[in-house]
Amino acid sequence: MDPELRALLRRLLLPVYLPTLLYTSGAAAIVPVIPLVGLRLGMAVPQVALLGTLAGVLAVIGPLPLGTVVHRIGERRALIAGAMVAIISIVACIIASTPAAGSWRLWLFAAAILVMSSGDLIWDLGRQTYLADEVPAHLRARAMTLFGGMMRVGRIVGPLLGAAVIVLFGAPAAFVVHLVAACLSLVLVTRFVTPHLVRATETSTSPLPTTRRDALRPILLVGTAALVLTAARTNRDLLLPLLGHHYGYHDSLISLVFAVSSAAELVLVLPAGSLMDRYGRAAVLVPCLTLMGVGFVITPIAATVGGFFLFAALVALGNGLGAGINKTLSADVTPAVGRARWMGLWNSVSGAGGLVGPAMVTVIAVGSTVVVASIATGALTLVGAAWAAWWLPRLVPRTRSNSPLDMPGGPSGGA
Repeated sequence: MDPELRALLRRLLLPVYLPTLLYTSGAAAIVPVIPLVGLRLGMAVPQVALLGTLAGVLAVIGPLPLGTVVHRIGERRALIAGAMVAIISIVACIIASTPAAGSWRLWLFAAAILVMSSGDLIWDLGRQTYLADEVPAHLRARAMTLFGGMMRVGRIVGPLLGAAVIVLFGAPAAFVVHLVAACLSLVLVTRFVTPHLVRATETSTSPLPTTRRDALRPILLVGTAALVLTAARTNRDLLLPLLGHHYGYHDSLISLVFAVSSAAELVLVLPAGSLMDRYGRAAVLVPCLTLMGVGFVITPIAATVGGFFLFAALVALGNGLGAGINKTLSADVTPAVGRARWMGLWNSVSGAGGLVGPAMVTVIAVGSTVVVASIATGALTLVGAAWAAWWLPRLVPRTRSNSPLDMPGGPSGGA
């Protein structure tokens, strides 16, 4: 390993990577529990779905104002504030799941989930901006990919821990797992994150983009590819169980496929960062979207057990290849000064895929089948691959020296 990269990763272990692993593990532990607790508190299925939709809408519109907040208070304070908001919300969820909350249990739970989503957004923006500013451009992809890898590991560890405590103490105990993880993350952030370590992006003597258009253009054009990636990732989690149900597979088999595919994602995490830093971001995002697109397009092979595993594996390998690509691109295309505000715009654009994807599945499945919806997801993803192949080489640098945001006049106006 490059000694400079090793030193950087060692420096970021306690302030960034370990808190990310802990916090993501806790958040993942409660994902399957939220609808279950909501139902037990008296929510109907449409109300549970509405709560999830509201959280999704918040994830799209929230980063814009919250990006301004992070810019004003700084990344360290944002990380602390986000963790504290989440901790308070988790405690409220625990209280709501007990009879002590009385007749307000349902409303307290719903409000706590939405407030927790806001805390998550502040946390995400804070660490995303902090990491973008701390990592030199020539090491950015590898550092961001490891960051994405920590999140993927957390999404495996969290549900396993959650399942263990649920067996022993019941579904609400999963919130305790998140509470402990969030508290430990807060301690690490408070202790090890400093307001300014080495602000690599601010030491450049290159000028800022000359106009707002210069900054907006790459965010919107490159962000469109990220939006498609988010839609494909969201639909993967949605479609895999729906397809399993469509083809009549047992719940245990569907869970096994989920676990195997999640583990398969980790295979390409480390190579992806090296590929991006050496050959450019398109060298990873284009095959990432292509693999996922092909996996969705060949959905009919999932009619057999072997085909179901192959479908899930192709989508998972493509998704794993794209570990960290969203965060890497966000750092590539956002200006260094005022970065948190631009990061908020980026997160809103890319996060819109989390609504676009499920909406597409809903509309298509109403008039056809979930198989057709999956094939349509693949078609959209392949279009996204073509879009990325066209725009990324033109707007996203391979090295710091040719970054369009660091060159006089901002991004090139050419196609």
